[in-house]
Amino acid sequence: MNDYINEKEVRRMIKVIKPNGQLFEIRIMLPGKKNLSGYFTDADTAVEKLKTNINLKNAIVYFTLNYVDPGCYSRLQRDHFEAFPENATTDADIIGYNWLMVDLDPKRPTGASSSDEELQKARALGEEVKKYLKVRGFSEPLMAMSGNGIHLLYKVGLKNTDENKALIKRCLQALDLVFSNDDIKVDTSTFNPARICKMYGTLAQKGSNTPERPHRMSRILSEADSYTETPKAYLEKFADDVLPKEQKPEAYNNYRPQSFDIETWMARYGIQYKEKKQSGTYTKYVLDECPFNSNHKAPDSMITVGDNGKIGFYCFHNSCQDKHWQDVRIKYEPNAYEKAYGPDEDDSWIDAGWKAHKANRTQNIQPINVEEVQEELEGRPMWLTPKQIRAKETQSEVFIKTGIEGIDNRMRGLKKGSLTVVSGLRGSGKSTVLSQVVLSALSDGFNVICYSGELTDKNFWKWMSLQAAGKGNTVPDKWSGYYKVPDDIDEKIADWMEGHFWLYENDYGNKYSILRRNLERQADKVKADLIILDNLMALNIRDLNPHDKYDAQTSFINDLSSLAKRTNTHIIFVAHPRKAIGFLRLDDISGSADLSNMVDNAFIVHRKNEDFKRLTEQMFKWSEDAEAYKGTNVVEIAKDRDGGTQDVFIPLWYEKESKRLKNSEAEMVAYGWENDFQQIEEDEVIPF
Repeated sequence: MNDYINEKEVRRMIKVIKPNGQLFEIRIMLPGKKNLSGYFTDADTAVEKLKTNINLKNAIVYFTLNYVDPGCYSRLQRDHFEAFPENATTDADIIGYNWLMVDLDPKRPTGASSSDEELQKARALGEEVKKYLKVRGFSEPLMAMSGNGIHLLYKVGLKNTDENKALIKRCLQALDLVFSNDDIKVDTSTFNPARICKMYGTLAQKGSNTPERPHRMSRILSEADSYTETPKAYLEKFADDVLPKEQKPEAYNNYRPQSFDIETWMARYGIQYKEKKQSGTYTKYVLDECPFNSNHKAPDSMITVGDNGKIGFYCFHNSCQDKHWQDVRIKYEPNAYEKAYGPDEDDSWIDAGWKAHKANRTQNIQPINVEEVQEELEGRPMWLTPKQIRAKETQSEVFIKTGIEGIDNRMRGLKKGSLTVVSGLRGSGKSTVLSQVVLSALSDGFNVICYSGELTDKNFWKWMSLQAAGKGNTVPDKWSGYYKVPDDIDEKIADWMEGHFWLYENDYGNKYSILRRNLERQADKVKADLIILDNLMALNIRDLNPHDKYDAQTSFINDLSSLAKRTNTHIIFVAHPRKAIGFLRLDDISGSADLSNMVDNAFIVHRKNEDFKRLTEQMFKWSEDAEAYKGTNVVEIAKDRDGGTQDVFIPLWYEKESKRLKNSEAEMVAYGWENDFQQIEEDEVIPF
């Protein structure tokens, strides 16, 4: 090592960032605005030329971060440095993005190096960004110290297109909105394809070398020698979630989005902000507290407005990741995006239903016999006119969200007091879907009890814990080749579910009459909202009719329907299909003919494979680019008694790390167990 180059660090940088002979340009900025440029494909030649006949005092050494067109290797500066080169790497010379560069730069006087304190703050913020993006699906980044700031390099594999250039820019703008503060700035200018980056292993020499602001040798801080690409879908989702959305011309903004006065709107509804900041083309209002959780104090939530009229909302905490500007508006203006249902109606059923659910979760609906009806209704009409019908008070409805957007958007979720059957071929993902419904219900404050006749309690928990944890909180199990949840995370999930979820102990047997009696007692005892029975075939229902299994199944369905109404719960049961000839339909579900008639909802889970594509092409004449073919699994709404929806196919994406079936490839749901994002304390950061 000489005073200006750490040869070991330079070699490691080239090995990790430019492996397998990938071409890169080294650019040296010397005093007097003298620039040197050289193209290299190996560490030996690059190090030799850096050490030979070049005085690097007060020089800054950079390299090209992304994939340079190999044709540039034939330029004049091949394997050596040329002064004032006629041609250096431009955006047009980049074939694709290898890395997304997040540069965290301390704010300091121009022309001076960072102080130790400033650099530690940048390191602490780097740890925050890394943790934050991990739970949003980003892969582990390479972390480096540039000498004056911190770099996070996320490996990507994107072609050099205008679309991808805009995506990289939007990701940096999003990070700037979320993380830039009074001390550290996220550099939003590093999006161009030909971006040059500090060459790690060379000395950063900005300003004078003083004890307060010393020159430092740049280096890679991470230990790994290879990195996994972050899929493009996660970059897109992150940018879309954070950055303000285009506002449509609507009545509330006088059909001119740019003229909407956000400050007047916030004042009208008492939304206070601590400070107003300009960040690039966006104005950021740092709220005193989050509209959805008053414990989320400044600076954790913000409303943002773009120069073009785009408005956004963002909260730093995991529990608010699904909240956007539209949700803020609806909170204060419930009808902002909805048409009225009628002259005297609006969507207040949402709040009313939830209040009714909280006030009386065990509403009893008892069967009424004829004599009681005649006596009880004496003096009231038996046959109602339209005006009398309208005058009757409408009973509030409560819906349990499934977490499957296609179901929740069309059906509002699962209505309490109703019955749903789920079917599908073996391995289609029925149990996976149901356990995610459980997690969605728990996150919304509902209580759930479950019978799983085919899984042991340990296997049931292992699967559900993986789904609750999510990709960012699982680790590979080197022995099994699968993934597992670390003990500390597993314990947090269990703590969160305790007192809200109960699983039947299979050692008590599968006789339905015994289970049914205890099911009702447990539902009343714990004020259950959702009951899941997985599955009908694992239950012994012969005592309902030992001589006719189809009559027994009819009695079973009748009984479940009554139980759902009596306990005011939603009940889901799984029924396997009969051996179907052709594509699986509702009539193929095993059981009596009454099954499909008596349930309120029916879902069929399909696995997208060649059989699924072939049979749906034959039956529905779908094209190759059909929406249902985009995912790995499909949930079909086969029956919806209230809304009449049927033959709706909803694609889902399977994630191996968490066993989740997701609404989109990049979806990252934060269930209620996750602690809100905690900032890294400075004393937790490893010193340089």
